[in-house]
Amino acid sequence: MPPSVSILVTVYNRAAFVGETVKSILQSSYQDFEVILVDDASSDDSWEVIQLLAEADTRISAHRNESNLGDYPNRGKAISLSKGEFIKFVDADDMIYPHGLEVMVRALEANQEAALALSHSAIEDDSPYPILLDPKEAYRKHFLGQGCLNCGPSGAIFRREAFNEIGGFRDWGVLNDSDLWLRFASQWPVVLLPPALVWWRRHDGQEFAKGWATGAYLEKGFELQIETLAAPDCPLSKEERRLAISRVQQHHARRLIALATKGRKPGAAIRLLRKSGLNVSEILRGFRPYDQG
Repeated sequence: MPPSVSILVTVYNRAAFVGETVKSILQSSYQDFEVILVDDASSDDSWEVIQLLAEADTRISAHRNESNLGDYPNRGKAISLSKGEFIKFVDADDMIYPHGLEVMVRALEANQEAALALSHSAIEDDSPYPILLDPKEAYRKHFLGQGCLNCGPSGAIFRREAFNEIGGFRDWGVLNDSDLWLRFASQWPVVLLPPALVWWRRHDGQEFAKGWATGAYLEKGFELQIETLAAPDCPLSKEERRLAISRVQQHHARRLIALATKGRKPGAAIRLLRKSGLNVSEILRGFRPYDQG
């Protein structure tokens, strides 16, 4: 009988961290899982480390790509090797707290209509966790409120069936997870879970810490949000879409202004501005409070 959860750890040059990551998974209070480690042709000792981990526990399997696939193609490869009803990524430099997996699994078990559960980064004032949001509620909170779908892979759990139905990952580079959460939320309810279910390690080797990352996240993030709000399956009303697009444009303008001033990168800001298609009036709105409608 297949395990309930497939915990997928994709690895690229994480020999210094992956042992702690797997140890944290094995210490979970919820134990009905398999762990699949997939090394993406690392140049360090990652492959040797994960082989030893797999030898030590029958629930762990180790796999190695002959050539480097890249982050999300490797995540797709890991999913193809898995068998669980639920898919749970734990990045090879993160750790999951002992209670984290059980909280995530129980949330999806209790909410059969939901495709996705996310460990929310904000403290909720209105109601206690877990919070079930239908597509319209999730999009309103995300685009017209304080956001709710901004979560890395380690903070998410989702149903395999929904992942297959929606067509898996698309080609949004570093934002493939954000794109997937948005597409899930447009079709099925989402469960928001409390913060602090996982520990996100910070170090210089991460993608978002690299020099090109700021521009990539700004450019692609803006494009993704605009495309999402323009999609036929966007659950917002016409007026809500208009306001959401206005806010996305205004927020992008603010970030470009900050990049040029606080970040002291006017050249990069101008390049991103040209790509955004924002006009002078839309840029000037970046200096004003957010529109209320």
